[in-house]
Amino acid sequence: MATSDIQARLTRILTAEEAPIVDWPVVDRLCDELDRDLDASSDDIPEIVTHFLSDSDIRARDASYGETQRDAVRTYLATGDYFDGVAVPWWGCFALVAAVVGAIAWALA
Repeated sequence: MATSDIQARLTRILTAEEAPIVDWPVVDRLCDELDRDLDASSDDIPEIVTHFLSDSDIRARDASYGETQRDAVRTYLATGDYFDGVAVPWWGCFALVAAVVGAIAWALA
């Protein structure tokens, strides 16, 4: 499936969700259709897109979650960038290493 087609269809979904009165059954249908087409194409799709397509029911209930997902998809559409994980600060990695080293030192003592 062409990237331009995916982008156009995601834009159509965003437009439908940002209408003054959202027709959620239409949004669900658009998401389901794109999701089926992407599954059939076996293209490598960013996780943010697959989550966005499967979470329309959650976005309908939770405006804050919906805005967060729409922002992530807008960023993906505008820049091609996306983040599919949880950011771990450097000090978190250091703390984990220190804990493991401390546990090994305690076990050997």
